[in-house]
Amino acid sequence: MSVGAFALHGRYVKYYYRERIDILRVRCRRCGVTHALMPAFSLPGTSGGTEKVEEYLIKREQGDGRKAASEALAGLGVGARYPKQLDRMLATAVNRAKALFPDAADDRLSGLEWIGAATGEKGRPLWALNRYALNHQYNCICFCRASIITFSSTTASGASSHNRGSPGR
Repeated sequence: MSVGAFALHGRYVKYYYRERIDILRVRCRRCGVTHALMPAFSLPGTSGGTEKVEEYLIKREQGDGRKAASEALAGLGVGARYPKQLDRMLATAVNRAKALFPDAADDRLSGLEWIGAATGEKGRPLWALNRYALNHQYNCICFCRASIITFSSTTASGASSHNRGSPGR
């Protein structure tokens, strides 16, 4: 099966909180690399949902402590360390974005404030920063498992067509 520049390559299962969901992998006919088609409600590299995690991060940005901000996550089967992990993942994503896009926003800003200044989007910060990266020919950088990849016009070489940040590369 194929659609446009993509052909079905495989599938895998990931957790969405306590539920397991199927993720499709497609191969791009232009660059030869495989990509996961992640549903918008599920965050890559985590078992969390985009909406609840963004709510948590916005509450943290507004000054709530981890415990108060993560109340909505508590009943969803996440571990006690999950909120701290989210804080660290956000810091990593923003640091990567600042390195890739040094002129996007004031470097003195941090976290969601920097994302808002760079993207112009306040309500959906993770989506906005990933979309911003994609629009600038980079892989998503918020809460993603793979290291940063610049999309190029050349094809993948070697034995593996998987993203260059994957094992076997």
